Amino acid sequence: VTDEHSVIMRVNQAFTRLTGYRAEEVIGSNPARLQSGRHDTAFYQDMWDSLRHNHHWQGEIWNRRKNGEIFPAWLNISVVIGADGNITNYIGSFIDIAERKQAENEIHNLAFYDPLSQLPNRRLLLNNLQHAIAVSARNRTGGALLFLDMDNFKTLNDTQGHNIGDLLLIEVAKRLRDCMREGDTVSRFGGDEFVLLLEGLNEEKAFAAMQARGVAEKILDALSQPYLLEGREFHSSSSIGITLFANYSGKLDELLKHADTAMYEAKKSGRNTMRFFDPLMQQELEVRAEMEDGLRTALRKQEFRLYYQMQVNYAGHIIGAEVLLRWIHPQRGLISPLQFIPLAEETGHILPIGRWVLESACQQIKAWENDPDTRDLQLAVNVSGRQFRQTDFV
Repeated sequence: VTDEHSVIMRVNQAFTRLTGYRAEEVIGSNPARLQSGRHDTAFYQDMWDSLRHNHHWQGEIWNRRKNGEIFPAWLNISVVIGADGNITNYIGSFIDIAERKQAENEIHNLAFYDPLSQLPNRRLLLNNLQHAIAVSARNRTGGALLFLDMDNFKTLNDTQGHNIGDLLLIEVAKRLRDCMREGDTVSRFGGDEFVLLLEGLNEEKAFAAMQARGVAEKILDALSQPYLLEGREFHSSSSIGITLFANYSGKLDELLKHADTAMYEAKKSGRNTMRFFDPLMQQELEVRAEMEDGLRTALRKQEFRLYYQMQVNYAGHIIGAEVLLRWIHPQRGLISPLQFIPLAEETGHILPIGRWVLESACQQIKAWENDPDTRDLQLAVNVSGRQFRQTDFV
């Protein structure tokens, strides 16, 4: 019980038992000494607004005992109004709900988490997926579902026993957590199946596919490393199916089915690999991956060529040339700069390529100095923004 200024006037024995404070320690002080620090100013503002307008407030609150322990309580506060219509007292009563909160948490964990791996289960994943689809549409971003299945897990389970199988799944769950970005979801669907939800990807399908592929490659590598279980070394791998979504309006189960279908394609392709649900996207990614591999060695193999497009003035006289970079691939022939320049920018290969272009252009200008017809010509070279950001560019 407090007075109208929230100064404590009286407490009972239950208060002492729950908080650890004796009556003489708190009488004359403010109940704020019980504050845990978990609630912000807005929380208490709402409480006082309710007391002023409704003369009552109740709700869950975190308090601090005398020994510093923080505990959850259910608090009821009533306002006592005097004959003159003014507030005379506040009466508060609370109960410790720590055991109830613990029970609620256990029920929540049983409902939404897999007991073996402690990962979200199918139910929680579907909740997160529904939310991710709504956020994707609102923010104009993309997302991806990765359906993962361990290769030959049944054989391991049957030959080594379920205990080893469970230990492997627990270790797989740990490695998957380490591979995921903050805000993404990794869940266990049951058995040796896991589903991963990636959010905040690029809205453009091609770029989102590259982002999802990067995560999948990291996972494949992590899960193919040896497992030390009960002092023995085991080896395993996984197959991953990927489906992308952006502004999706279909059923959640359809997305899962797409990722599952792609996962079985990965199994059929030799395991320890990934496949996209969209065959065209898979083909585009393979071409892109092949081109990226080619970019790594194209400079060393002297596959780049410089061509010079003449520049003329208003009178039609040649005053210089623009340097044009072309890639002559040994198998694919001439590759358009529109295809390989953006990839070179993205992967960082543009830096050594750009340096080679500048050096080659300077050598060409030097060679032209010896010819009266070309000694006064100028060369224009396109420079990547990434080159400008290099501290030693100039």
